[in-house]
Amino acid sequence: MPSAAVSSPPRLAVVDDDDELREQILLPALRDAGFEARGLASALELYRMWVGTPFDLVLLDVGLPDEDGVDIARHLRGLSASLGIVMYTGHGHAVDRLRGLRAGVDAYLVKPLDMDELIETVRNVLRRVGAEDPQAPPRAGGGWALERQGWRLRTPGGAEVTLNQAERQVLGMLAAAARAPVSRETLIAGLAGDVDAFDPHRLEMLVYRLRRKCQDASGESLPLRAIRGVGYMLEW
Repeated sequence: MPSAAVSSPPRLAVVDDDDELREQILLPALRDAGFEARGLASALELYRMWVGTPFDLVLLDVGLPDEDGVDIARHLRGLSASLGIVMYTGHGHAVDRLRGLRAGVDAYLVKPLDMDELIETVRNVLRRVGAEDPQAPPRAGGGWALERQGWRLRTPGGAEVTLNQAERQVLGMLAAAARAPVSRETLIAGLAGDVDAFDPHRLEMLVYRLRRKCQDASGESLPLRAIRGVGYMLEW
């Protein structure tokens, strides 16, 4: 009897010039979780490796010796619309997060990194980009999905909801948070150049209209939850 085909684990690149963090903490944790992870110390090493065999996901430190992590993310996104990109940094300011999101990053984490959160974030991003995780629990077929460029939202029933610029920005930031709350301040900063001049009720109205649009287009409720005193969270 022929043996069943076994899918290969997703290929991950960990790009960080901190040898101890990369080799002794990140790589062992990712490999124990079932991923094929390769450590690289610079953007140059990443680009050289990419030419031979592209990765499914790149875990990227912002501060690298030869190139800014945001610039690397922007370049990678230009090379592949389906690549998963997770960026991390020691700075948790909204403006730093927005720089990464605007460059095409899927998720943004802040040091010190929690390994359980990191693994779950990687799994969430891989699910969104369609790569298989060999240790992920079985899931029901279908689900909500934001297309890579962010202009359309697909419902579990297969309907497509067209998004405008503001809806695209808000959903992109929420999806990148990987089931974690995103503050109203962060969402507003992504919508307006002048945060202080932005009426926060406009954000509430945008969320209300987005929910109505999804309900009207598909009969399904968008899994977007308001977190009292914080902001909003996507539960998909």
